[in-house]
Amino acid sequence: VEKMSPTKAGGSLYKVDLPDDQIAKMLDWDKPLSQQSNEVQKALTALKDENGYDALQSLKTGYGANFQGATGQDILRALERNTSVTNGRPEVASSFLKKQGIPGIRYLDGGSRGAGAGSSNFVVFPGNENLLQILERNGKGLLAK
Repeated sequence: VEKMSPTKAGGSLYKVDLPDDQIAKMLDWDKPLSQQSNEVQKALTALKDENGYDALQSLKTGYGANFQGATGQDILRALERNTSVTNGRPEVASSFLKKQGIPGIRYLDGGSRGAGAGSSNFVVFPGNENLLQILERNGKGLLAK
C-alpha cells in the first residue's frame, strides 16, 4: 500500500494487508477472462442466476466466440444489468460474486493504467472486511492484540 498523508478533512490513511490467496481470487477489472486467475475463471464459468440460468448469457451472446476477451469490467457490468441476478439493484452484483467466492476486484492504479501493467488498487466486497489486517493508521503501527 502506498503511503500518503491523511486528508485535510480529518480522514485517516490505513495501511492494510490483504492475503495473497485472496488477491488470487479477485476479479481483475482490466484483464480479459482468459487472463483471470484459475479461481476466478472457474467461478465465472459456473455462474447461475436464481433460476439456474447462465448469469452471463447476454454477455456471451454479445461477445460470441470472443467471450474470453471480456474484461472484468465487462463481466461486472453485465451482472449489474442482469435483473435475474440483481432484481433491478445493480449493487447486488458484488454480493452475487462474493457468494461465488470472489472477494472483490483489483484494478490498475492511475500511474499504471496507461502502461497497462504495474501496481494495483483493491476493493473488497461488503462483508469481506475481515480479510484485511490493519497494519498502520496515519503512518503509525498498531499495537498487537
